Amino acid sequence: MQNSFQSPLRGWQARLRWLALLCLMAVSAASAGLVLAQSTTEPTATEQSAEPVMAAPVTAAELPGERFGVREMFTQADLVVKSVMILLVLMSLLTWAILFEKLMTFAGARSRNRRFLALFRAGDKAAMELQASQSALGRIWLAGQTELRHFMQHRGSNVSAEQINRLLQRMALNASIAQERDLARLGGMMGVLATIGATAPFIGLFGTVWGILNSFAGIATAKSTSLAVVAPGIAEALLATALGLFAAIPAVMIFNKFARDINGFVGSLDNFSAELLASVSRQFDEGH
Repeated sequence: MQNSFQSPLRGWQARLRWLALLCLMAVSAASAGLVLAQSTTEPTATEQSAEPVMAAPVTAAELPGERFGVREMFTQADLVVKSVMILLVLMSLLTWAILFEKLMTFAGARSRNRRFLALFRAGDKAAMELQASQSALGRIWLAGQTELRHFMQHRGSNVSAEQINRLLQRMALNASIAQERDLARLGGMMGVLATIGATAPFIGLFGTVWGILNSFAGIATAKSTSLAVVAPGIAEALLATALGLFAAIPAVMIFNKFARDINGFVGSLDNFSAELLASVSRQFDEGH
């Protein structure tokens, strides 16, 4: 009865996590669009003070004292480079959202496992029945108990050592199936982190190459090799590479951190499976 309530609850929790990630990405996209709209509609100080008789355009780099920061680099970049920058910012936000979601997931899983392990070692079977479906260790225990009950209902009057060995093998198999299901839940979104860590630098590099191509095309059009002509375009292009590294480095570090956590989680589940099988074997040896 409790499992029928827990299964829909876990499904709703997964949907809520995905909804939170999508909301975060939507808010970040809206914020980026708002910044872009404000920067393109508000006149700069250069445009306000420019005289109508000026025929030649003046770049930000040619004006002494004109600020040329990250915002200016973004607003003056090519449309393709802007798209690359926005994509990398969204990838970075998704990485941090996965980090916080995984931290809460792993903390809750460890806490529930510790509580169930304490109940298991204390032999409180009634409390174990109530809390079994809430933890990975409890689901392994339930899988083993299902096979044990089936064996006890269909065994003969005399139980041979061969039958007990086959029982333990079936319990271990059922426990491994339950373990793989929990590990699959814990490993969700790990592929996204790996993809971001592997592709973000190259996406940023694509934006950089595109921006540099535009800069050299501007040199050819202006027929000038002055650094003031090419420097703004190159700076805008390099910003894409910086954003790519900003998205990729945390993604790789977070992926490695949770990969180690999953390996530790696998070890704790394996240890509990061995402890469960040893407990059942001991019961048969003692004649219970």
